[in-house]
Amino acid sequence: MHEDNPAHLGLSFSIEPPGLVGRFVPETIHRGAPGLLHGGLAATALDEVMGGLGWALDGVHTMTATLDLRYRHPVPIDGSAVTVESWRPVATSRRRQRVFGRLRLADGTVAVEASGIFVQRPIGELDG
Repeated sequence: MHEDNPAHLGLSFSIEPPGLVGRFVPETIHRGAPGLLHGGLAATALDEVMGGLGWALDGVHTMTATLDLRYRHPVPIDGSAVTVESWRPVATSRRRQRVFGRLRLADGTVAVEASGIFVQRPIGELDG
C-alpha cells in the first residue's frame, strides 16, 4: 500500500483459501459512474492480488502477461468492503502461471471474474 498516493486502494492481504485474498473499501475517489467503483480500478485490484500470488506462495515476483475480465455486477461505493481472491491450478510452473481471480461484494456476490497469465520477473529486472 502506498500511503503517499491519495488514490491508493488500501488493499490488505492474507493467505487463505482459495489462495491470496485482498480486501478494501471502495471510496468516492475510486468512482466511475455515480456511486459505483470504476471498472479499471476493479481490474487494478484484481491485477494486484493475482500478481501477488506467486510471491505470497512461492517467493517469486511475477508480471502480468495477459488479464481477461468479465464484469458481472456493478460494485457500489457504499462503505462496504469488497474481497479480491486469487488462485491457480495445482499443476503450474514457477516461470509462467495461469492465475484466476474474482472480486466479491460484501454479500458474496461475484462482481468481476478474471483469468490471466503471469510470468516470472528475472531477478534484478526493473529494480531501482
